[in-house]
Amino acid sequence: MSMPADPRLFRRRPGPAPSRAARPAKIPWGWLEWFLITQTFIPALLFLPGITLIRTPIRVSSYAVGLVAWAWIVFKGRTRPGAENFYPLLWLKLASVWLLLLIFNPATNSLLAGFAHAMLYISILSPAFWAHSTVISHKQILRMMVVLFFCNGLSAAVGLGQVFRPNIFNPPVIVALVDENSLASKALTYTDIHGKRISRPCGLTDQVGAASGAGATAALVGLALALRPIGLLKRGFCLVVAFFGVAVIYYSQVRVILLMLVICLATLGILFILQRNLWQATLLGGFGFGLIVVAFSWVAATSGEVVTNRFLTLLADDPLKTYQGARGGFVKEAFEQFLWQYPVGAGLGWWGQIYQFFGDKTTPSTIWVEVMWPAWILDGGIPLLSTYVIALGFAMFDSLRIALGTKDRELGFWAAVIFASNLSVLATCFSYVTFVSSIGMQFWFLSAALHAADIRSRSSSNTQARPRPGVAAKPQSVPRSTPPPTPSA
Repeated sequence: MSMPADPRLFRRRPGPAPSRAARPAKIPWGWLEWFLITQTFIPALLFLPGITLIRTPIRVSSYAVGLVAWAWIVFKGRTRPGAENFYPLLWLKLASVWLLLLIFNPATNSLLAGFAHAMLYISILSPAFWAHSTVISHKQILRMMVVLFFCNGLSAAVGLGQVFRPNIFNPPVIVALVDENSLASKALTYTDIHGKRISRPCGLTDQVGAASGAGATAALVGLALALRPIGLLKRGFCLVVAFFGVAVIYYSQVRVILLMLVICLATLGILFILQRNLWQATLLGGFGFGLIVVAFSWVAATSGEVVTNRFLTLLADDPLKTYQGARGGFVKEAFEQFLWQYPVGAGLGWWGQIYQFFGDKTTPSTIWVEVMWPAWILDGGIPLLSTYVIALGFAMFDSLRIALGTKDRELGFWAAVIFASNLSVLATCFSYVTFVSSIGMQFWFLSAALHAADIRSRSSSNTQARPRPGVAAKPQSVPRSTPPPTPSA
């Protein structure tokens, strides 16, 4: 009588555990991601009741976080290679030194105002010096863009909430609208077809109309994510958030932001064609045009043509003539008068929030700045204007080089998106003080992070192509020739 076999003998023996080296290393979160989050949620602190009393420290901290990140990375010794051949750094160093010297310019408002103004400029450009150290792998660029998408998408969605439910979604205090009878307050609000008074949405800030910038970023990155190989529900979500972004631009009444978005999409489509991604270029054009038209129709249907008529002037009138009649006059005045009147600048601390918070009011300011070109000239003259513009040119060239030259298709895709986004940021220099604001800080952060990601990508490719030390390369199999037939006896 045979004994029954032990069932344990028929169990499948577990195979060898996968080696730790074979598992893909999880990339930890660091300054790369948290910096982008702070740029959205530090201003959002102003939504807390009673927080307006410390509004100035909150506004300052949103810019100072760039300097804090720089000091922390250097202090901890966590610098990583990535700044090599990033040519803007030389020119940004020259611009920074010149700004520090301008603190002692006799024409500067005061030492405190001059110092605050110089540090504002330096904090905006600071990511160019430290962002490369936050990039561990080139694969982080995707996560960075997703974080950027969610932060700006949330701000755009809150902006739409401020249009339809202002009592719920508006911050407790909007400083620009405190005096409802002032000319500034009337210029920042309008009445829709239903008689409802609408203030240009702030998004997750207390600055009127700021939701438009977040909307443009959410629309661009959302459309880009919708082109990636993701699930249908995720693609639909990205398109819905992009729709929110375009709609909030209309409600913000900022025509230049819509024009900026169109420039973005056109540039990105051209780059896709140069990358031979014709299908992506076609989808981008279809999705982008569809969102702009559908959002326009929805806004007109829900709030009336009074909201959308402002944007029709971009088609009905000569856009160049319209611009010259608006903020184009500031640019013309800057190059025809200020450049020759103030070749080394008119001194720091004479305009904007710097003058309001830190300036010496005993000498009234006669300087009014709304556009970046006169800001560069009035603050630092020809030296600041030339060094900063050259740095911007090198940064754009570097992003374009990566978009068209990298062998990593994923990195090339996002390099094209970043180049298009940064090009639109440059376009806002003709209508906004871009590089003394958070949007300028985002420009330098994305440019430097992309440059570092390209270095990590090339380093990774070289490591994979090079055999590991101590491991002999496999000899190539050489086909043996057929032996000659043995002669028969």
